[in-house]
Amino acid sequence: MRLSCIIYTAITLTLFNNVVLYASGTPERTPIWNHTWTDRLKQDLFVKYDKFARPTQHFNTTVVNFDITILYADVDDFKSTVTVNGWASHVWTDEKLKWDPAKYGNLQHIHVGNHEVWQPDVLLYHSLYFSSSGTAGTVEHYGDTACIIYHDGRVLWVPPAQFVGLCELDLRLWPFDTQICNMTFGSWTYHGEQIDMQLGKSHMERMYVKNAAWKLVGLSKSREAVVYACCPDPYINLNFEMTLKRNSALYCSVLLMPAAAIVFLILVTFWLPPQSEIKISVAACTVLIIAVFLAYFGLKVPLTANPPLIVCFFSGCLCLVTISLILSILVINMSKRTYCKPLPRNIRLCLLSWPGKLLGLSDLINVIESRRPMPGQELRGKLTEESTTNSTSNISDDGDRQNIISPTKNTTQLEWILAGTAIDRIAFALFCLILAIMAIVCIS
Repeated sequence: MRLSCIIYTAITLTLFNNVVLYASGTPERTPIWNHTWTDRLKQDLFVKYDKFARPTQHFNTTVVNFDITILYADVDDFKSTVTVNGWASHVWTDEKLKWDPAKYGNLQHIHVGNHEVWQPDVLLYHSLYFSSSGTAGTVEHYGDTACIIYHDGRVLWVPPAQFVGLCELDLRLWPFDTQICNMTFGSWTYHGEQIDMQLGKSHMERMYVKNAAWKLVGLSKSREAVVYACCPDPYINLNFEMTLKRNSALYCSVLLMPAAAIVFLILVTFWLPPQSEIKISVAACTVLIIAVFLAYFGLKVPLTANPPLIVCFFSGCLCLVTISLILSILVINMSKRTYCKPLPRNIRLCLLSWPGKLLGLSDLINVIESRRPMPGQELRGKLTEESTTNSTSNISDDGDRQNIISPTKNTTQLEWILAGTAIDRIAFALFCLILAIMAIVCIS
């Protein structure tokens, strides 16, 4: 009896103290839960929620609307990849996350973490980087952002994303090329009877940020069902085909103007005098300039089976300037050596007739014709030499013959100069044709 009285007295005192505190305005002990409608709703929705199970019956299909809003795109020539920064929009219906707004303070939607709900495993099929750790269905390029859940079970998830996909590049027209890169998205494990992928809507024109290197000129979307050899059920793929054009305004000044200067240097060597050794200096400098540009191309363009046409153009110019260097050495040797052997008769007659005039050698032909000895000139020279007195005995017979031969020898050397100049003019015409063909091929 004594123990019962003590317990009764303690309970009475406790109740009396609570009444006194309430009357004096002192609040009660703070509850563990903040009893907001959002907290009650989340507690009811996620108390037995399994985020790894598809939120519908196994015989039903979950429709996922997927789309990308592209903000930035760039292409890596060496890795053959395209990098896309943007927003990846996912919309689906979760049958387990429905509620009556009237029972929860007319609450229409709530925000939850993306790791709290089931997510479709939509991946970029030919992505360069995949996540090797983390929750199933997570990929490195998706940002960690919250989802919006509506009372009808609709879930909206728009994370910022960076997709790095493989792209087959055609660099033949570099740096004036246009690349077409295809990104294919789809569920990695669920086939079309379980997850039906549908295309959404994006605003590419309004959201795309201009890139200094690439311009997005087109974006096409398509949906297809693909049956793989491993599985009988079709998988739904969403294809995003991007058309990217390289901004080549700077390359026009960096590459085209030097190319024109190189062509001029190659051709100008054929118009220098055949005896001028400057021809070798100009050709050697041109070789060095082209070598510098080829080294630059090695840093800017990957080593592919089909090199860019502009690289082929500069390589062709290197071959041509090497040939012109060899021709210059040959022409200088022909023009500066003192030849005793005359030019072959057939070549001399050809150069002194209309082919030589067609090559623009009329002035040199006239000089040779004026210095050619007339008939009987050599005989008169001999008679004059025999009639001279012995007072000129310091001039030997060899000297007399040398004086007689000198005019003929000078004419012979002029003929060899004529032949060297003809080689320069023919090479100039041939090189002009070859360079024109190379330029047309590169431009087309």
